[in-house]
Amino acid sequence: MHIDNSFAEIIDEFERIQSMQDGQAMLRRISDLYGLRHAAYFAARLPDLTRREPYIATTYSADWVNHYKDREFVKVDPVLPAGLQRMLPTDWGSFDRKHTNVRTFFGEAQDFGIGDKGMTFPIRGAGGELAMFSITSDASDAEWKSIKTNYMRDFQTIAHFVHEMVLRTERVSIENAHLSPREIECLKWAAEGKTHQDVATILNISERTVRCYLDTARHKLNAINVTHAVARAIASNLINIPG
Repeated sequence: MHIDNSFAEIIDEFERIQSMQDGQAMLRRISDLYGLRHAAYFAARLPDLTRREPYIATTYSADWVNHYKDREFVKVDPVLPAGLQRMLPTDWGSFDRKHTNVRTFFGEAQDFGIGDKGMTFPIRGAGGELAMFSITSDASDAEWKSIKTNYMRDFQTIAHFVHEMVLRTERVSIENAHLSPREIECLKWAAEGKTHQDVATILNISERTVRCYLDTARHKLNAINVTHAVARAIASNLINIPG
């Protein structure tokens, strides 16, 4: 697949979407562009929208969504804790399927055409929103590995643009950026000129995790790069100017 130009066009188009009907069409376009089975956005915490139930925007069929609710799969679905409790993307192949209920869940999902492979990207919003973006596929093992290798950064970027699209089209008001303690720590050390490896050593976490924290902080601050995010964090008094 050669989709560099199409990816840039999709990112540009996100800003022009004014309704979730068009947003749903965009999710389908993303799925088709990357040869995926489905794309899904799930928010557990959005101001006003999730007081009674989670917010969902997906290419899944209504039959599967209703079946999921009727079977109360929310109690056994391992995708939910992966997307809502972790910071890094999770490949569904890493889930332990020894438990009968989990095997049943994935088996029935495949029966409804969800796909036997998937990846979930956590989203931590500027105002404390808690959401995630998932993609699914019927690709072979080799094809799935290639998709992940070549387009992981695309999917991480798309996840945040989908989130911002939902906020805009649903008119969700986010007042101030809310950074987690780890995001603030990583930005603070970045402001002092530390490399990703330096920060990883200082905080005793992996370099990949440092990159993830800086990436989510950058998105929350609507910054184009880490340097821009540091500048915005300092201007907002989220971190102190290095002495």
